[in-house]
Amino acid sequence: MKALASLFACLLAAGTALAQSTTVDAEVVLTTPGATCTFTVANDLDFGSVEKPSTGSGSVTISATSGARSSSGAVVSGSSTVGQVRLLGQHVSSYTVSRTYPSALTNSTEPLTFAGTWAESTTSNSGYTSISTSTYTGTAGGAGTTFLHYFRFGGTVSGITWSDGNGTYTGSISTSATCS
Repeated sequence: MKALASLFACLLAAGTALAQSTTVDAEVVLTTPGATCTFTVANDLDFGSVEKPSTGSGSVTISATSGARSSSGAVVSGSSTVGQVRLLGQHVSSYTVSRTYPSALTNSTEPLTFAGTWAESTTSNSGYTSISTSTYTGTAGGAGTTFLHYFRFGGTVSGITWSDGNGTYTGSISTSATCS
């Protein structure tokens, strides 16, 4: 009888389902994309070749707004280019661009006076507006958007005389951007 009861208990146990349960967590992390800005140099500022005046002094100018070159008291030749940088931004609501000009372009020792100018546009080759301060502030579309803004650099090299040494005179225009 005990054997029969044990068999019956085993048969009941074999037919009984055991219920199990567990949970799986679901998670998502939301973030706001950070604003980023990147400069790309499109052109360096190049005044071309300038023939020194035999008397007096001369100067050469490149307009930041038009890109046109002109001179006074000196003959210029060769090609010239207005300096240009592109500012590419993503997820930007506002941005500030600053620039610093050298006071002179120099060869190894001699300086030529330099006075820089700059201009901005939303297109690469036209619509440039002169900027009269050392900073420019703009707005963009914010999160999920991309913008492209252009800045051109020109200026005047002056005080070119017969006694200035031959050679290439250089300087660096520094540009920085803060984006938020």
